[in-house]
Amino acid sequence: MAAFVIERGPDGRLRPTGRIDYANAPQALADGERLAGDGPTAVDLAALESSDTVTLGVLIAWAARAARRGMTLRYANLSPDLAALVHLCDAEPLLQAA
Repeated sequence: MAAFVIERGPDGRLRPTGRIDYANAPQALADGERLAGDGPTAVDLAALESSDTVTLGVLIAWAARAARRGMTLRYANLSPDLAALVHLCDAEPLLQAA
């Protein structure tokens, strides 16, 4: 199982890699909060290996925290499985995906 890491790329996008799971979800929440800056922020999910409800919960929490601070997160490159879960949970309005 790949460890979860989130970094800001040279283009300013947040890039989470690895897996979000029950054990590291609190740390994933904190790391996303720490790295989110002011204004719109793109989150590139291409290297994210998890696509379950824990992952979706963290992504929704990041978006909610950003919204409370007057920011917008835009998610890009969702895996087909994660995109299907977002649709199944009717979470599209909560996650702005490009």
